[in-house]
Amino acid sequence: MASNNRSRLSQVLSNRRSLIIISVILALITWLAISINESPVVERTIKDVRVQVDESLPKQLGYQAFGADDLRVDVTVSGRRYEIGDNVLSASDIRVVAVTSYVDAPGKYTLQLRASSKKTNADFKIVSKSQDYVDVYFDTPKTTEIELEPVVRRSNPILYSKEYMTEGPVLSRNKLTLYGPQTQIDRLAHAYAIVNTDGMLRHSETQVANLAFVDDKGQPVTYLTNMSTNHVTLTIPVYQKTNMPLSVEFSNVPTAYLKNLPSFSISPSNINIAVDPSKLRDLETISLGTIDFSRLAPGINSFTFHSSDIVDGKPLNNDQTFTVTVKVGEMAQKELSVDLRGMTIRNGPAGFRYAGPKNTAITLTLYGPKKDLDRITAKDIQVVADLRSRDIVAGANDVPLRIVVNSNTCWSFGTHTAVVTAVKQ
Repeated sequence: MASNNRSRLSQVLSNRRSLIIISVILALITWLAISINESPVVERTIKDVRVQVDESLPKQLGYQAFGADDLRVDVTVSGRRYEIGDNVLSASDIRVVAVTSYVDAPGKYTLQLRASSKKTNADFKIVSKSQDYVDVYFDTPKTTEIELEPVVRRSNPILYSKEYMTEGPVLSRNKLTLYGPQTQIDRLAHAYAIVNTDGMLRHSETQVANLAFVDDKGQPVTYLTNMSTNHVTLTIPVYQKTNMPLSVEFSNVPTAYLKNLPSFSISPSNINIAVDPSKLRDLETISLGTIDFSRLAPGINSFTFHSSDIVDGKPLNNDQTFTVTVKVGEMAQKELSVDLRGMTIRNGPAGFRYAGPKNTAITLTLYGPKKDLDRITAKDIQVVADLRSRDIVAGANDVPLRIVVNSNTCWSFGTHTAVVTAVKQ
């Protein structure tokens, strides 16, 4: 047996390829051993090690740490190269703790930092930290709501010329909910949303505002967290002054008249108004408002509109009135009684059960061509009580009705109401 082993060993040693492989392996083992034993001690700085604030003692006093959410320091360590290399040691292996043993009252504290390895038998040493102290505020937490005040800082006139006008800045929200130390919240007097503009504007400008919190002497109030939103925008609205012709719109128009609306005139026919410059090119007229077809009778109909009700722009005179005269051609008239027990009730707020009148009828005045009007019966009338946007209370509610006539040429004239009873479920 021994003879066979010696024979195999002799064969291996006499094989040149085998000798080369064995030599390489032995050389590698020798190199590794020397590298490990003789590897030099080096230093390495580990970036952005998170600071942990020990809140155990402050919590016993009802305090919370503020300004400690993202404290980080750089830590320099020393050790052999293979022990502290990038692929071996990272920020997650090091613990940096802010010592809070002296926190005994509300206020800002300068806390000492202590760094150590998270491993019990670390093969490296902590040499230094980029800073040895951090400032943290301790206090009882408090929440408050405050009005947000817009501030526009400019280096030139806001507007390009007198051809333009502006109004007060518009904020994306008018109030903020703030969270922070009680002593800081109690100092809070103003919350500002601040933007800077070069001015000379010919279009509206919107920016993300910088938020500033100050006391009644203008001194900063710090360590506050905005709980309402990630950011607040401030818009400087800009309008271009112009003179535009006026128009009106019609609603609930019978199909036959959609392309052949009644003729109308407006006095005065134009208005001095400021509009969004980006919309001015496509704007042909300014609408005074809408006339429901149920308000039209054969002959001359007159309506008064106020400039303050215009939504297409900003009238330069908010106290101006306009008269709209609508001429409707000759039509036949018909009186028709309709039972409200078949009334449809729509869009009622949840939490109620609704009922219409039980023994009530209304008399409708219908207009239209005589041959079409003669064919209309009560079955061609739908009465709708739409409760959308209505302040509904338990009990009786007086609600306006919409009268729908199943006809392309006829319509119901006048306004009607009915009592809708709401019963809580």
